[in-house]
Amino acid sequence: MTRYEQFERRALAGAALLALAACGGSGGSDSSQGPQAGPSTPASATIAGKVVVLGPVGGATVCVDRNRNNTCDGGEPASAETGTDGAYEFSYTPSSQAEADELAAAPLVAQVNGNNPSLPAFSKPFTMSAPSGKRAQVNPLTTLIQAGVDSGLALERAEVAVLLQLGLPETAQLYDYQNVAVVDPTRFEDNAFAAALVTADALHSGVALRVVDPTAATVAPSDQLASLTFTNPDNYFAQTYPTDGVADPSTGRRRLTDLREGKTNGAATPHDTLYPQVRLGSGGWVRCDENASFTSSLGTPSRSDFCGDSTLTMSHGASTDIAGRKMADVVAEMQAGEGNSIAGVNPAVAFADPNAVFPPGSLLTLRRGVNLSQAYSISLFDPNEKTGYSNLEALIAALPVSGVNLATGAGSASLGLIDDNVHNLRVASIDGAKAVQYYRCDFVSGVVSNCAVLATGTVEFKTAGTARVLEFIGYPDSPISTVRTYGEYAGVVYVARRTKSASQFNGYVSHRLNGVAWEAMRPQLGLGSAPIAR
Repeated sequence: MTRYEQFERRALAGAALLALAACGGSGGSDSSQGPQAGPSTPASATIAGKVVVLGPVGGATVCVDRNRNNTCDGGEPASAETGTDGAYEFSYTPSSQAEADELAAAPLVAQVNGNNPSLPAFSKPFTMSAPSGKRAQVNPLTTLIQAGVDSGLALERAEVAVLLQLGLPETAQLYDYQNVAVVDPTRFEDNAFAAALVTADALHSGVALRVVDPTAATVAPSDQLASLTFTNPDNYFAQTYPTDGVADPSTGRRRLTDLREGKTNGAATPHDTLYPQVRLGSGGWVRCDENASFTSSLGTPSRSDFCGDSTLTMSHGASTDIAGRKMADVVAEMQAGEGNSIAGVNPAVAFADPNAVFPPGSLLTLRRGVNLSQAYSISLFDPNEKTGYSNLEALIAALPVSGVNLATGAGSASLGLIDDNVHNLRVASIDGAKAVQYYRCDFVSGVVSNCAVLATGTVEFKTAGTARVLEFIGYPDSPISTVRTYGEYAGVVYVARRTKSASQFNGYVSHRLNGVAWEAMRPQLGLGSAPIAR
């Protein structure tokens, strides 16, 4: 059965989280026969299973990592390279009971070739592993478990920590997720496949995996500069994510705060301007401010739930020590690279001391991940986003196809851009029912004209708690990354938007300074002390 056939290299902000095209299948069976003690010579052992990422992986050599150096060395029992079915099988005969015990206790390692036809998006070789006694499948999630074991955790505790870290439902999926239900292979679903993909991308990127037992986690307060838009000290916006680092031992998650500050023409930017958005969560609209629930799991990779449960992500990150480096040089490199988080700062002139350097403890983190949800959002304080209607039924009733003026688009509602920046997608209701008609109109300098019927479809009401949003079905396909529709909030109909669900729109990259680096850079930009997180 084909799984995730449409995963391919996905780009966002000039970079991509590498995705895969692969076929699924059975995870194989553990036919390892442990060495049998005898009076002199132990019996032979046979190891069989499959190498898997999103599906079977060919071009991989599997071995018993006797010396635990994560490499298949000469003299270690090993398989031939796997074929397209990902299967491996090999046998060995220990020379002594001591050797038999040593080999039985060792993990498996799978060395995966680069430029691999079964992993077309992965150009470099990388290594996966599986714990001893769990030899029926080598996959990214077994590799994460083994990372936990290597850090000193007992196998059972490593399994629990990984489940919390990735938000997965059961231990069995860590060892074989090939039969996990896939509803839509074109998107990143919140399941073991997405967890395996992100973990594999970390391995391929050379990022060290990390598993943390939340019952014994070290408290490590931290901060990060999520976004800075800077014109001058009197006009700027900064967003940081401080945390006290305390993890809930039952969930393995720590709480962060979405802390924003800024000035507009020298005056403190109003709170509603800093936090203008609501997003649709499972229970209704959530105001995305400093009081909204925002948690992240421990370890690498990790998952985060932002603005309540409206926005779910999974990602991995690696930090670079930038202590002693010139601030101007680091910022210039960030702005020239992928995932830049600092806009408007001219490195050549912005710093009070052009030669200022970052102090000890300064880090720059590159994070790559995927969005697992696409929440509808409303911008509450933009007057152009507010309609004159109090409910969605009134909006639909006001837009009959009989009232549409094709010359000007009047009588229809905008669903945003389509194809490019000079065409507008619009919609009207057919007889006030669930049927709708779509139009493609010219859109030049903000003026709509020359509309033509494009397609027909339907409209439904999506509800979450008491919140309602229109969902248009049969929405004409386009390369535009967002969907525009309408939702109710506090008795007013607003424009609502969400990112399209296809995976090509839901990979992301970020490059962020940590709190130490940001606090050192603030005075160089003429900014005062940071506000205190609540």
